[in-house]
Amino acid sequence: MRDRRDIYLDILYRGLLNARSAGYAGDAAQAATEADHLHNLPELLRRLDDEPLHAFYWEGMRTSYLGESKPEYAVRFTELWEELDAARRSA
Repeated sequence: MRDRRDIYLDILYRGLLNARSAGYAGDAAQAATEADHLHNLPELLRRLDDEPLHAFYWEGMRTSYLGESKPEYAVRFTELWEELDAARRSA
């Protein structure tokens, strides 16, 4: 099982690709949704032992993203979120 740090880095990478794709497509709303999803990831990476913060990402930020994002963008995180959930449960 990979650690949360590596999973968050992959979420950041895919999210940046999503934002770039949305921008090239002229979809400013989706690009903003991607940026909103990603902006706290550096703090999550700095505070890997802060369980309440990681719970906030899982229950708050991720859920908010799912409610705002177009499905074709959100589906790109499915495998990473499955990995993150497993890492979260074993922490």
